[in-house]
Amino acid sequence: MKKILVLLLVSLFTITIFAEVKIGITAIVEHPALDACREGVLDLLEEKGLLDGVIVDFQNAQGDMKIAKSIADQFVSDGVNLIVAIATPVAQACAGATKNIPIVFSAVTDPVGAGLIEKLGNNEGNIVGVSDMTPVLTQLQLLKFVLPDAVKVGFVLNPSEANSLTLLDLAKQAAEQLGMEVIEIPGSTTSEMITSMNALIDEVDAIYIGTDNTAASSIQSLGTIAKNAGVPIIAADIDIARGGGVIGFGFNYYKIGLKTGELVAEILKGTPVNELESGILSADSLDLYIDLDLASDLELELPESLIVKADFIVENGQETEIN
Repeated sequence: MKKILVLLLVSLFTITIFAEVKIGITAIVEHPALDACREGVLDLLEEKGLLDGVIVDFQNAQGDMKIAKSIADQFVSDGVNLIVAIATPVAQACAGATKNIPIVFSAVTDPVGAGLIEKLGNNEGNIVGVSDMTPVLTQLQLLKFVLPDAVKVGFVLNPSEANSLTLLDLAKQAAEQLGMEVIEIPGSTTSEMITSMNALIDEVDAIYIGTDNTAASSIQSLGTIAKNAGVPIIAADIDIARGGGVIGFGFNYYKIGLKTGELVAEILKGTPVNELESGILSADSLDLYIDLDLASDLELELPESLIVKADFIVENGQETEIN
């Protein structure tokens, strides 16, 4: 009997069984939120036993788009089997570098606006991932609740980050609804951002920081400037808030990493990218962080009704997770 050769026809964007699997992971910068995201991805893969024999190459773009593009090109040249891109700029760089290698984005605020996918849910192509689109209106409502007399809100952003431009538009819409005005505090680099903060801090009643990566890298300095001026910071990321914010209300980035890891795991097991859905975490992944020590330093009295809802509280120099 003639032997039959059975060919396994697999989608262009599916990973099958490789003698050696290489995963490229890249982040725009290293800061606690993005680090937690990467940790969540790797922990999920390890838990599922998918890291055995896998080479993981992590590269940090150091906030530089030229480096981000170079990393993406290097991943393609090295023949990695899958790319995990953490944050919008590096996801855009990777998307521009390959249409064949599966890309799983993570912590990308507006993947549609960034040109990564056509819509949330299923898409054709080689890209899927998890958005960290933060509830801007709710966060500014929280700011207004804590600071009812606030009129001018400083919005710290790197204008080169597509994610921050999306949040700026949402913040302006929300502020208008709440009778407030947004004052832009821009900076394309950490030094520019610090300079802008120093120049504009006396013009605002409060500072709102979204999920801007440059701001996250500058938060210690930004926090010091705000504290010295007696201006409270409300952040859309509790890791950013830990650097100098009174309140942080946003997604747990470790959980974002776990969700991202689930997508990576499915691709490693052979699921085509176009059968996987891009999405946003549910509201139960949002955490509330309150620094009572900083609030006291700023002579800011926080409502008890808010304090009792906190997931993390800093008091007497000690952070406590409330179960």
